[in-house]
Amino acid sequence: MAEDPFDFYKDLYDAVIPDLDYYLRQIDCRDGCPVNTDPRAYMLALHAGNYLEGYKIARGPNPFASICGMICGAPCEATCRRDRVDKTLTIRAQKRFLAEWFGLSKEAHIKSLEMSYARGSTKPQPNGLKVACIGAGVASMTVAHDLLRLGYAVDVYEMMRIPGGMLTYGVPTYRLKNDVAINECAAIEHLGAKIIYNTKIGQDITLTELQEKYHAVFIGVGLWKSRELPIPGADAPDIIRGIEYLRVRCVEERWKIGENMVVVGGGNVAFDVARTSVRNGAKKVTMVCLETRDEQTADEFEIEDGMEEGIKIINRVGPVEVVRNERGEVSGLRVQKISTLFDYTGRFSPQFIPNSEYVIPCDTIALAIGQALDMALFNGWDKRNELILDRGIIKTERGTGRTSVKGVYAGGDAAFGPALFITAIRHGQDAARAIDSDLRGTRPYQEFISEWTELTPMRDKTYLKTKWALPSMQPADVRIHNENMVENNYTAEQAHEQSNRCLQCHVNPVFDGSLCIKCNGCVDVCPCNCLKQVPISKLNLDAGEGQLRTAVDNYYGVNSFEMDEDELEAMGTAMLKDEDLCIRCGLCAEKCPTQAVTMDAMNYSFRWIG
Repeated sequence: MAEDPFDFYKDLYDAVIPDLDYYLRQIDCRDGCPVNTDPRAYMLALHAGNYLEGYKIARGPNPFASICGMICGAPCEATCRRDRVDKTLTIRAQKRFLAEWFGLSKEAHIKSLEMSYARGSTKPQPNGLKVACIGAGVASMTVAHDLLRLGYAVDVYEMMRIPGGMLTYGVPTYRLKNDVAINECAAIEHLGAKIIYNTKIGQDITLTELQEKYHAVFIGVGLWKSRELPIPGADAPDIIRGIEYLRVRCVEERWKIGENMVVVGGGNVAFDVARTSVRNGAKKVTMVCLETRDEQTADEFEIEDGMEEGIKIINRVGPVEVVRNERGEVSGLRVQKISTLFDYTGRFSPQFIPNSEYVIPCDTIALAIGQALDMALFNGWDKRNELILDRGIIKTERGTGRTSVKGVYAGGDAAFGPALFITAIRHGQDAARAIDSDLRGTRPYQEFISEWTELTPMRDKTYLKTKWALPSMQPADVRIHNENMVENNYTAEQAHEQSNRCLQCHVNPVFDGSLCIKCNGCVDVCPCNCLKQVPISKLNLDAGEGQLRTAVDNYYGVNSFEMDEDELEAMGTAMLKDEDLCIRCGLCAEKCPTQAVTMDAMNYSFRWIG
């Protein structure tokens, strides 16, 4: 049997020589945030008692920082390095603490406009260009925020009577107070946005007319239609559509329901419908979904909070038919058990168990199985045939928001499908840059400024002992009667304690090979086994794009391709560090007898150029 030429690499270590970009990527929370907020920095400021600096850091890249402190899906927490040690940092809750400290009023949000990292200023010279945004949700309002700072005139067309889009009409008030979203939008109005309310595109005005009046049009309408369920009886008008139901209930308008409700769906919207119904008079709420508990797309806290509030969840069943009594009223939902949801290729393919049907008694049924774009938006548009749709949403270039129609941009759920609010904010920022680039020929870029500071390695180790704790919730028997926010804010003491859990990923051990005596003390003392000394012969010099081989050759003045393993081994030793394991404890630097290891902090900032 011929020898495998790749066997040579199987016992070698893949490694990279760190550069500035490498160290920046170690700040995983920032890397995980779609708008690159730096949670590490605002948590450190919070812990130091500098709340104003902490709020400025949170607000800088995000015109909706306050709402993100309350309802963000927190992708920063999902990427947090602390999660590999025990449990992730409570980043979202700490942002809420800073936001509430600064203030949630309209006046506070207007004041925060000066803290933005976006290009331009709050008092720009008008540039004579006009942009229309459709929908007053976070994507459109972010476009407006960023373009207004550059001197554009921006009009926002909103079909509702108040701004905020899904923030206002899709997020129940027990999760987010409407005033917070309205006040953040009001600040952008103060910046110069003109919001034209109660105006539906495709009905009151067409996209054709908008294109004639404006230099660019941004579509940020969201997904306002509920997906239908193709079973007998589900298309009747008395079957509630989840998105429409929330749209009414979130602004505290009446919607009469029965006492025994079934909600079809297992995602976050389904839980919003179910938990809202508990507060809307339903005495019994049952959720049915195709997925198992582990497969449900809802956030774990939504599932747990819903169950605490008395919601019953029936997993692995599929709706078959709406059952009605002799008067034609809803009396139940017939369901059938499911054995598997996906086939061997991972394709969605529910397999029903024969003879397993049964009826769940109820007097009200709500559907929350997905969202869709309202195509009435395109009525009367003379370029409708040029717009490409992909699986029911607008085909949009990622990173720019450009659509297939020149001068028309899109972002948020209507362009990329249901996602987090913070993701839609990023879409708005990307589209604003693209619009400005297309209309004025600008080519902005972010300049990275950094400096290194050596720190004492004697770090207080209490950060490793502090226990994870979310803000408290009102008891379930209290909160089911409360349509205002049910999650409490941290106290100052709790916020200070939780912010101390940050590993400070901008601090790194730096190794000076000229001082190292290879005593292995740093390796021995490391509590996480993240350090390892290996001969250069054990490195895969060709990993990645081969930069490591180039660096070795340049440093030693050799051609490593011509050297055998013994010659490479004689050249010296490499210190390897596993970034997934390092907790920045500084013990390696404390132990080193020659100060070959130091703990250095990378202090950095970004600024827009162009």
